[in-house]
Formats: sequence, C-alpha cells, structure tokens
Amino acid sequence: MQLDNSILTQTCRPALFNKSLANLRLAQQMVQLMLKEKGIGLAANQVGLDLQLFVMFVDREIFHCFNPKIVEASQEIIISQEGCLSFPAQECLVPRHQHILAEYASAGGHYQQREFTGLAARCFQHELDHLTGITMHMRAHSESIQLAS
Repeated sequence: MQLDNSILTQTCRPALFNKSLANLRLAQQMVQLMLKEKGIGLAANQVGLDLQLFVMFVDREIFHCFNPKIVEASQEIIISQEGCLSFPAQECLVPRHQHILAEYASAGGHYQQREFTGLAARCFQHELDHLTGITMHMRAHSESIQLAS
C-alpha cells in the first residue's frame, strides 16, 4: 500500500454528512482494505483521501470514525511498539495515553462519545494523528525506528 506520502503530513478536511450512504460505502471499503492488509486501523489520507475519517478493528469491533477527536486523556502514558500500513517495514516505540474519551460521528453525522483503553486507545490516537498530519515517526522516541522482523 504505497502512495505519495506527502498527504500524510497534511491536516485533513472535515467530513460532511449530506451523502451518508456514500460515507458508509467509503468507510466499508476502507475496512475491507485494512483487513486485507492485516491492519487494525486505516486513515483516509493513507488511501489518498483528504477527509477526517478513519476505521479501526479492535476488540473484535469495527469502528467508522468521522471527524474524530479526543475529549479527555489519562495522565498515564504507555510506551509501546507501533507499526503502520503506510510504512510497512518499520516499527517505532511511541508514547500514548492509556485511556481516552473520544468523540466521533457515524457516516450519517450522529456523534457519540466512547471510552477507549489499551490497544483501542493506542489505535485511535495513531489514526487521529494521521488526520492531523502526524506520523508515528514524529511521536517516536528518538532512535526507536527499526525494521520489523
């Protein structure tokens, strides 16, 4: 899954909800690609789209997150290995909040809040970073980038 990575350093535009069926189809296509690539998260800009949308598959649940944001984050920071579908042969040690309260919309524009912890919180933060032009390399501890084995 290679594309011009310059889009990964740009902030994506907010999603609109006047075409909710098209939004749903797009999110479902992204889920299919994410699963095919054996990922747990995929942001719209990773597939060349300038849109605040990412999908996740964590804790046996699929999430479509339009216009996501973090409302609250725990003080507890966990440093752990992360990979990324945009950088397939690399992993980084990245600090992330252990717990977050997130807000995001469905394909139809219905907003909800949800608490995430552990891997789900890490994935949400990683994908949200993509939408604001931040890659795992920018958050990584210095010299933590390594080739995946």
